[in-house]
Amino acid sequence: MRTGGAQRALERRSVQALLLSLLICFSSLAAQWSATLLLPISAADILAPGGISSGLALWIDASESTTVSSAPRIRFWVDKAGQGHSLLATSSGSAPYATMISFKRQAIFEDSVLALSAPIQLEPMTAFFVIRNGSDTGYLPLLGRTDRGSGVVIDAKRVRMMSGGASTLSGVFGSVLLSGILLVRTSAGAADYVSLNGGTELSLNWTSSELATHVGAVWSSTGTRYLRASLSEVVVWDRALTAAERTTVLRALGSKWGISVP
Repeated sequence: MRTGGAQRALERRSVQALLLSLLICFSSLAAQWSATLLLPISAADILAPGGISSGLALWIDASESTTVSSAPRIRFWVDKAGQGHSLLATSSGSAPYATMISFKRQAIFEDSVLALSAPIQLEPMTAFFVIRNGSDTGYLPLLGRTDRGSGVVIDAKRVRMMSGGASTLSGVFGSVLLSGILLVRTSAGAADYVSLNGGTELSLNWTSSELATHVGAVWSSTGTRYLRASLSEVVVWDRALTAAERTTVLRALGSKWGISVP
């Protein structure tokens, strides 16, 4: 049996151990917000979808809730590509909100928009959009500008590529009512292509030197139009990916989001 002094000494050591554990815990939490860890990242720091980091220009991913600041609507969405293209709430148009539906995280755009903190080129590029709950008869702006008609829009099962008000339509690619991975790839001075879930690629000819400034909005003849659908992930490269690279990315996204692809 311990004496009273020995018991008190044991209790003091226990309290000291508890305080030390709490100090380590609080220090670790504080380190997460240290200036060192808030330094800009590069595309090579994080394994991009399919492991394709070269030319990665934009990567927003709803599966990582820590990259999304919302209360409850999104105020800031971190660009995992490390290129300074994070998304910000705007003064016009409502902000989307992040949620989980059927165990799949997504940002729900209800006539909503987010601004790119730095613009990205529309050509050349290879872009993948994991889109949910779209409309097969609707007009769904994905990347675009709010000051003139330039961008990428889903328009009734087709893709409409816009540049300064002029537009080119793809053929009908399929339904976006449930879940889908839309691929849009543009090449300067060459044919451009669109496909859904790795299906048949539909070609169109479109040329533009425009830069996209927003996700979920584009200007049209009737004014700025906003997205009404959900986005789970958007990945954009500022170059044309090879066929092998596109297949690798498509399969990675399909496996991640439970979408059937070849």
